[in-house]
Amino acid sequence: MKKILLAILASLILFPAGLKAQNTEKAIAKIRKDYAVAQEKVKTAGDYYDGLFINCATVSIQEMWGGSGPHAEKTEIFYIMGNDEEWSFDRTVFFVRSKWNVAPREFFLEILYDEKGQPEFYFFKAPGYDGNNYEFRYYWENGKLVRSMVPKSVPDEASLSGDCPTAEEAWKAALKFVNYVDKL
Repeated sequence: MKKILLAILASLILFPAGLKAQNTEKAIAKIRKDYAVAQEKVKTAGDYYDGLFINCATVSIQEMWGGSGPHAEKTEIFYIMGNDEEWSFDRTVFFVRSKWNVAPREFFLEILYDEKGQPEFYFFKAPGYDGNNYEFRYYWENGKLVRSMVPKSVPDEASLSGDCPTAEEAWKAALKFVNYVDKL
């Protein structure tokens, strides 16, 4: 009898954890599907995809930085404008891609947004001075963090302390692009 009670108790305790894991996997699967669709839309930038015109705002910067040399940055913000017959400037960002360098180190960023323009996926790749690449991935569903994949530790010699975004910092950075496009 004790074994049966323990089994029932264990299943009651583990059931919510299993359900949460199942929901997380469904959210991740949806995000991956959304990412694949976004990549197809990006390929058609400047043309129509599924009846919607895909717009792209590109910012390119080339500067000479004292001490570290040439700096180049290219950021592409992909968005869709309102589709009604009235004069509409409603813009919904669906994807951001950015690449830049600091001296010989090249950084890479991708942000995927859901249909409401909220961040859904954030990917950041940063090379450390130790020769290793460090990747940060954050997944959100309806504004709630459902998974983060970050390095367990970044050694001091990697010199990445200012480049390692937390989930909160990544969310705020993603929203800056939405605000930027709103001002176009």
